[in-house]
Amino acid sequence: MAVGVRPMAWSLPRIERKYLVAGILAAASAVLVLVLTQPPERTAVLVAGSDIPAGVALAGADVDIRMVERADGLVVGDSVGDLGAWSLSVPLGEGEPLLASLLRAPEMVASPNLLALALDPEHAVLGVLSAGDFVDVYLTTETALGTAAETQRIASGVYIVEAHVSQDPVDRGKVQILVAVDDDLAPVLTSAGRSGTIDLVKVVP
Repeated sequence: MAVGVRPMAWSLPRIERKYLVAGILAAASAVLVLVLTQPPERTAVLVAGSDIPAGVALAGADVDIRMVERADGLVVGDSVGDLGAWSLSVPLGEGEPLLASLLRAPEMVASPNLLALALDPEHAVLGVLSAGDFVDVYLTTETALGTAAETQRIASGVYIVEAHVSQDPVDRGKVQILVAVDDDLAPVLTSAGRSGTIDLVKVVP
């Protein structure tokens, strides 16, 4: 004789809509309070632990760490690190933050002067240059009619302080470069720009 099994009907308690909405609003409020009460993210930056004269390498200077909410323009990090050989172009007082714009590369100690160059991209590595790069400088001069032009390297390991492609209507597309030079190199590059064509070769470390 077959026995029929009849499933028992279960019913879940009905949740009224107003309670459901209230629960969602309460959860959203809790999340909002959590977000608003979280402390802002802070970043470690370098500050002068005591007075730092201009020209002193950071490796030998008293440098402290400070946590700040905004680090725009400041030197970020929890140690001097790779900037040990860099120095300040102006003195800083105790507690003052180190500004990236005030840092001077060690190459600029030996070559403290700045010289500007404006070159067509094909003569300046297509503009693929940035601060901290090194370039060799070549000069091509025209010779007598019927003979080949002469090219020679006139400077090596020249430090790039700044480089960008101009957007100015007058010289749009030109690669504008600031290089660090000493009293001997300055006249060499200045004369080269008037006597022939300058080409830069980016030195790969």
